[in-house]
Amino acid sequence: MRDNNKTILIFGGGINQLELIREAQKIGVQSIVIDPANNPPGKAEADFFYKVNGNDYKTTKEIAQKHGVNAIVTGQMEKPMRLMAKLAQEMGYIFHSPEVVERSLNKVLMKRTFLDHGIECAKAITFNENEEITSESIINLSFPLIIKPADAFSSRGVLKVSDFNELKAYEAETRSFSSNSTLIVEEFLEGKEYSVECITYRGETNVIQVTEKFITPYPNTVEIAHLQPARITEQEKQQIEKLVKKAIDAIGIDNSASHAEVMLTNEGPKMIEIGARLGGDFISSYLTKASCGVSMDRASLQIALGLKPDIQKKHVNYSMVKYIELENGKIVSKILPINEIKKQTGFVFAHIFVNPGEKIEKITHSAQRPACIIFKGNNENVLMDRIYSGEQFLKTKILLQ
Repeated sequence: MRDNNKTILIFGGGINQLELIREAQKIGVQSIVIDPANNPPGKAEADFFYKVNGNDYKTTKEIAQKHGVNAIVTGQMEKPMRLMAKLAQEMGYIFHSPEVVERSLNKVLMKRTFLDHGIECAKAITFNENEEITSESIINLSFPLIIKPADAFSSRGVLKVSDFNELKAYEAETRSFSSNSTLIVEEFLEGKEYSVECITYRGETNVIQVTEKFITPYPNTVEIAHLQPARITEQEKQQIEKLVKKAIDAIGIDNSASHAEVMLTNEGPKMIEIGARLGGDFISSYLTKASCGVSMDRASLQIALGLKPDIQKKHVNYSMVKYIELENGKIVSKILPINEIKKQTGFVFAHIFVNPGEKIEKITHSAQRPACIIFKGNNENVLMDRIYSGEQFLKTKILLQ
């Protein structure tokens, strides 16, 4: 039943927020959606929609007051978090403090917090805008290394470098993705990377799922697939969960979803980063629900409204999101309908991001991935067969020239 007395302000109306908007409808809450775009996908599904620039605090606050908004939430997005923290402070909404937001967005502050709390992570050195990187300044680090912007997202500017010449060659590119040209040079961790999807409510963290990551060949580190549940031992799972919960406490994340990135090395798990938000790449919106039945979108809405989140696992499946890779340099001539893919057994979600006339680029960050599919299955082999079939189908619908 619809409860028109409860309203929630959702930041973002893009494809990654669709399930968030739908879950609001399912639990009977009015959705007020804001987005900088004129006609995002969520506009048609929202109860009310407003086009608002991402940094327009005044208009955002006026909309919240106009609708008597009870709560605020976003899905898989970092850009609005500073504005949301300020709004929460002024209006009394459940959300992170500005300090927690900064520790979760700024990789320099995050690394400092990890080190201050004795959390295992890669050694790193920060270089501000006017600081020159010299061989002497990184003498305590050994190649290969990872270089990353201090505050970018979606793998933008994150590169593996094999020697000092490569570092200098990529330095300008990495700095260009930072808001203040600050760059981090850190130890390259050998191992397998995982993400950990958590819900923290009133100081208690529950790990909903551990996700196995697959990335592009180096030097870039762009995610091209995610598998749930991760193929790890029970002991490895416990070690990862313990580390992530310690990191969540250190950053100060509470009453929120979180998305942590961990490298499992020969020395045990080490923290890479943690986001005080839902995981991207459709992990929170589709993948986790397909693998264990928990809607992290719904849980986030419930927490924002001051309710106990529903995080009970309902089934055990394998699920995977796979990003399609196409031939570099080709031009998209036509996109054919893909509705037939929905008839395939185990289908969860599919989307084509490229449009006719666009050039297929080498994937150096997440926005360059042309399409994706998500399937589920009751075992790994069944799932992989379905992913392969779905991938081949989708490729036939993107005509190249």
